[in-house]
Amino acid sequence: MIKESLEKKINKLDGDIEALRRAKYYLSNKEEINEIIDALNKERQVYSDEIYLGDGRAYTECLEVILELVDKELGKDEQTELLEVIKEHHGRKSPNVSKKSYGLNAWLKYLDVECQWIDKEDSEWSTLIITGYTPRM
Repeated sequence: MIKESLEKKINKLDGDIEALRRAKYYLSNKEEINEIIDALNKERQVYSDEIYLGDGRAYTECLEVILELVDKELGKDEQTELLEVIKEHHGRKSPNVSKKSYGLNAWLKYLDVECQWIDKEDSEWSTLIITGYTPRM
């Protein structure tokens, strides 16, 4: 992934910011800690802006692929391939870098894709049927 290093930096900053927020309750230098948190948040924002910069283009490219799959039953292989295509277009593994979810369902929600998951008794893998999407303005 092109933006994997940015994802790692953002996740590290998120962890550092959360640790400082917790430390603030136990230490007396709250204002100094707040200044450090503000500086880390500004740095994080720069990385976030960069990581999401191409999302408009990637959204359009992903929709072109997804629209070809509407009303088709997608098994394990097709789902895996779709996930890889989406991640490749976005250049990262997670739709929202601050959240730990990075599977196909998380990406479909991020792209506003409407779908159904059908459990099959004879398989450990659910079948996916894409039913449509809600266009972004």
